[in-house]
Amino acid sequence: MPALYQHDPFLVVQGFLWSGGRWADVLWMGATMACEGWAMALIALLFAWARLRRVRGLLWAALPLLAALLLAGLLSQLLKNLSGTPRPLAVLGPERVHVLLEPLRAQAFPSGHSASAAALAFAALRRFGKAAWPLFLLALLGGLSRIYVGAHWTLDVLGGWAVGALSAWMVWQVERWIACRRSPSEG
Repeated sequence: MPALYQHDPFLVVQGFLWSGGRWADVLWMGATMACEGWAMALIALLFAWARLRRVRGLLWAALPLLAALLLAGLLSQLLKNLSGTPRPLAVLGPERVHVLLEPLRAQAFPSGHSASAAALAFAALRRFGKAAWPLFLLALLGGLSRIYVGAHWTLDVLGGWAVGALSAWMVWQVERWIACRRSPSEG
């Protein structure tokens, strides 16, 4: 086992989540699928539309959300390629890891699903305030779902959430920079 994952509570968390029985499979697989890139982009657009209730200005309102998603995806893939860490199934084997969906064995860190969900939640918080709370719930469930389906270590999920938060912050910084450049300089 890689030193990075020596003390990862993956088996404890997965065991706790699985203790609810098979009835939870649909819920957790749904949360995982909702945090895929294309689904996150659709959720971002629907969330922005629900806040605005009009098509006019929708793309402008959703642009930072989509930019944060794109950046989170790019950073996640870059880190996955740089770290090359194995997934729980590759380390612990099928007898110890409950796997749903496609069995994955490579490029674990960070969880891209978790990064996308956190990026959307934090970008929406910045753009729409407290109304973003359902997206934080989705980010929490989406991250836990990656452990439930056997795709990621707990550390991968935490890393994904950090990448997502960082991505949203970086987009916000670019927005601020653009706003400063647009406003007439004083002096």
